[in-house]
Amino acid sequence: MSSVKATLWNDNILQIKTLFTLITLLLVPTLITPAAFSQDKPVAQGLATTTAVDDSYKFESVGEFQVGACKAYSYKMTSQTWQGKPWTHWLSILVPPTVDHADAAVLFITGGSTNSSQPKPDSTEAQLFGVIATMAKSPIAILQQVPNQPLQDGLREDDLIAFTFDKYLTNQGDDWPLLLPMVESARRAMDTVSTVMTEKAGAAIERFVISGASKRGWTTWLTAAADKRVIAIAPMVIDMLNMQPQMEQQIKSYGKFSGQIDPYSKLKIQDRLPTPRGKQLAAIVDPYAYRQSLTLPKLMVLGTNDPYWTVDASSLYYPGLTGTKHLYYLANAGHGLGASIAPTVATFFKKSIDGETFELIKWQHGTDGLFHVKWKGENGQARLWTATSETRDFRQSKWTSQDLVGDNSIGVNLPEPKSGWLAYYVQVELPGLLAFKYSICTEIQVLPKKFPFTYPAETPK
Repeated sequence: MSSVKATLWNDNILQIKTLFTLITLLLVPTLITPAAFSQDKPVAQGLATTTAVDDSYKFESVGEFQVGACKAYSYKMTSQTWQGKPWTHWLSILVPPTVDHADAAVLFITGGSTNSSQPKPDSTEAQLFGVIATMAKSPIAILQQVPNQPLQDGLREDDLIAFTFDKYLTNQGDDWPLLLPMVESARRAMDTVSTVMTEKAGAAIERFVISGASKRGWTTWLTAAADKRVIAIAPMVIDMLNMQPQMEQQIKSYGKFSGQIDPYSKLKIQDRLPTPRGKQLAAIVDPYAYRQSLTLPKLMVLGTNDPYWTVDASSLYYPGLTGTKHLYYLANAGHGLGASIAPTVATFFKKSIDGETFELIKWQHGTDGLFHVKWKGENGQARLWTATSETRDFRQSKWTSQDLVGDNSIGVNLPEPKSGWLAYYVQVELPGLLAFKYSICTEIQVLPKKFPFTYPAETPK
């Protein structure tokens, strides 16, 4: 390879590594009032209340900047008025010099405080956003302040969501669940991006790939259920679909609910899920309620040691999901994910916009006692991950791996442990963007197939 070609190659690799770092960081004027969009899916009545655009929706330009090779447009957007308070957001749109698909964009849903200042165009984050937009050849939109917080006397995140669930469960109004305005925020951001790109580039954005972490991952699921413009989703560290069985499994695994969901436990939200009103709440906010319509490509990005959920929480919903679906576990990661997820997430974004999908992976326990895993795609490398625990609590367990030899299929013999519990899954790496690989995984399995506690149990303290 000539020195010039080698330099170009190394520059491309460096740009991609920078791009991947960006994705991880994300897991952390003339007034314009555009017309409402009509892009609703037939969904449950509760979520459908977010379909009407209220009169508060507006956005105004607060500047245009150059970020690397990208043109950046910054907006202050009001998505709605909820419970008497306007929800305001910073929305940034970065447009690279070359766009492969003029009708598609990526939307990152992020958090933050309503007290946050306007994002700076010369910040490290802005420069990195320019890299991802340039490399993906796609407009990138970043929506902040989802939800608007603090609200209701200083409440944030789970404390705020639990407060609104309690309001709904005590019949104080059907519009109280906080996920409703959170979804509304994402949908109005899509409206704004489409309007802006029509003005700036002469082409409306009609297809969106959406991603977000934790509560923003929850919002990602529900936005896809409500809006047909969403063509693919990558929700991260939100492993709670099929809510009532999830709560039961926590009791059976830990003897109590995870401390991470104390805001809900203190208000006895879980105890009220089996009630008629609780079932109505789940029909609105549980993504599993929309599984028959959520046939779009889905990449669920999870940490094996996430303290919010049981280790095998996906077993309660993954089999019931319809359409194209993929799991990716980051071993030894908790509720925050590291840079190593980036090649998989970036490849998913690119393939989704290009109308392609990940290779499929299938698994089953055979009559021969082996755990069989099959996958399509050339040059795949399988890896077995295992962890042990004296209890059925793997939140502090150390996961270790070993490479497996097989040509598009492997069979693993994993006997039950003599004491305690064993958790395991298989990860398959496949060629992705440039010199990087992306990963897809099986569900996490746990042996023995029994629980140390029963449900119902004594009310957790």
